[in-house]
Amino acid sequence: MGTARERYLQALDLFSAEARSAADRLGLPSACSEWSIADVIRHTTGVQSEYGGSALLGRALGENDLTAEHQSVTTSSTDWEAVEVWEQLATQLRTAAHEAGEEAFQPLPLATLDMAMHAWDIRWGAVRVGLAANLEFPSGLLAWMEDYRERANEETIRGPGIFEPAVEPPADATRSERFAAWTGRQPRVAYVPLPDHPVTPSAASAVSASTDPA
Repeated sequence: MGTARERYLQALDLFSAEARSAADRLGLPSACSEWSIADVIRHTTGVQSEYGGSALLGRALGENDLTAEHQSVTTSSTDWEAVEVWEQLATQLRTAAHEAGEEAFQPLPLATLDMAMHAWDIRWGAVRVGLAANLEFPSGLLAWMEDYRERANEETIRGPGIFEPAVEPPADATRSERFAAWTGRQPRVAYVPLPDHPVTPSAASAVSASTDPA
């Protein structure tokens, strides 16, 4: 399962990769109810600025004027700025994480899990429109997440703004999908075509095709 530093960095890189890959579809729904992909990126930026910033960057908790309620922690940026703002923070956190002592990561298990799950949430947006398959967590990180699940206080973890009640995963669910179901996420989503990407030719396409020379 590695060290706390390795897990944090792995979750950081995982989230960064998914955020970058979603830069052209920030307005799509994510796996988080009522949140777009951009909302998820803003939220994760806020959480990591607050808690990663406190543990690794020497910031005082509350320095960013963020509410203590996890669900409402977010940063202010437009959709198009969201990835850039995240990347700036991620670079600072990544550098600091390499230089920090292992004890600096003791307060960050939930922040680590938060990044990993929100990477899954971003990927879900692409799955929903047929552009990807569900995210499968790296094996070492997933083993730690499963251990976290076994030790978690259910009353605390189901608190406001953290995890919804667990859902029943499909019989053939992968380990990653089963973990997502434990966090209250629907582990499978059906393909939903985008309105601006119709499955049949548009009227304009039909006219164009009829006027093309044979």
